[in-house]
Amino acid sequence: MTTARFLGWIANRLGFIGRFIEARDCDSHAVLLWRSLAAENPDSHTPDLARQLSSQGTSLSNLNQHEESLDATEECIALCRSLVEKNPALYTPDLARRIGNLGDSLSNLNQHEESLDATEESITLYRSLVEKNPASYTPDLARQLGNLGIRLSNLNRHEESLGATEDSITLYRSLVEKNPTSYTPDLAIQLGNLGIRLSNLNRHEESLRATERSITLYRSLVEKNPTSYTPDLARQLGNLGVQLSNFNRHEESLGATEECITLYRSLVEKDPVSYTPYLAHQLGSLGNRLSNLNRHEESLRATERSITLYRSLVEKNPALYTPNLALQLGNLGIRLSNLIWYEEALGATEESITLYRSLVERNPASYTPDLARQLGNLGIRLSNLNQHKEALGATEDSLTLYRSLVEKNPASYTPDLAIQLINLGIRLSNLNRHEESLEVTQESFLLYEALVIKNPAAYSSKRDAVRHRLEQCLLRLGRDTKLPDSA
Repeated sequence: MTTARFLGWIANRLGFIGRFIEARDCDSHAVLLWRSLAAENPDSHTPDLARQLSSQGTSLSNLNQHEESLDATEECIALCRSLVEKNPALYTPDLARRIGNLGDSLSNLNQHEESLDATEESITLYRSLVEKNPASYTPDLARQLGNLGIRLSNLNRHEESLGATEDSITLYRSLVEKNPTSYTPDLAIQLGNLGIRLSNLNRHEESLRATERSITLYRSLVEKNPTSYTPDLARQLGNLGVQLSNFNRHEESLGATEECITLYRSLVEKDPVSYTPYLAHQLGSLGNRLSNLNRHEESLRATERSITLYRSLVEKNPALYTPNLALQLGNLGIRLSNLIWYEEALGATEESITLYRSLVERNPASYTPDLARQLGNLGIRLSNLNQHKEALGATEDSLTLYRSLVEKNPASYTPDLAIQLINLGIRLSNLNRHEESLEVTQESFLLYEALVIKNPAAYSSKRDAVRHRLEQCLLRLGRDTKLPDSA
């Protein structure tokens, strides 16, 4: 028993300092010992086995072994449920915490509906605990409400996601009033999340304010404890770059991203394993910022540096980083195209598509939208090289995928379908198939008319551009170009 307990303690310490492989191994040995002890004396040692399984789940998750982590967490929960049946007062807090962990494990595996169910069950338990003892359990409830915001966002339920995040912030504000030292970091996290939630609802002004408040808190935390909070400040500066870009404040957006990268470079020097993925991501973002300012050569270099890092990461962990590499290769195609390097742009886009096809085979729900987007880009690359038949085929493939996506989620994918219909019209026109070009352009126009009704600010200018394109189609066919006035 002493050995099992000591191994569990060592695993916890190793995990704390980032030595995750050794932590996992210690957890595994401790679990084996507790299993034998629990078999001999279940009343005494089942709680110990449950606790160690929970720790093992965390260790495995830290190594991105999410399937194994889920198995450990589910076994832990089964034990906790049996313990709650015998002594609910003592073990309900443990069950609530472990079910919250289950939500994380399921989310890591993109099992978002199941992840939501687990988080909601955890919240139900914590609400009952808060009624009896608010001082002890309000922090746990606040944390799970923040997680609920993430779960709902993963399911594109953005209004509900916003509500959950706001509820979490309300609780954390009350906790900060009583104990700012302990809870300001949690409030800073949720304000950053609030920025994301508001951005998902196109409430960009409010999103920017929330992100700026989060950064203000993190700057004060970094002054007191740079080791602990510099990573959080870096992350929020990256988010600030996105928020400012949404307002076309591209110079400021670039400044925020560059500051973020400076922080991540310093973090990579100390801990390359942990922070190289973040640096790679932000270098990709830097490529976007520079591209927005038409600084295309610099944008290309930033994207290439991001790809170099992701290639090295894919060698070590292809399952985790192939999606990021595929994304940046798609971006590389855009960068090269902006410099009129069309052959090279085609190669980058084709490599991106190859990776996305392999990802779709394993997880179509997650990666079909990315494949659809890159097939649309492939149509553009081929068209730039006057390969019009091949460009048509790529665009049709993209359109087929987007139609299937719209059937399942019209709110998210109708704008993409409308864009690809316009692109298809262009491809058909390039092949002198003008009647067909007119038909798909009309379909795109009708989609934009519907989108304008829901969000005129976002879609009016695009609808007007499609209207102009439609008039050109009619003119080319010698027909009346006068269209009814739009709403």
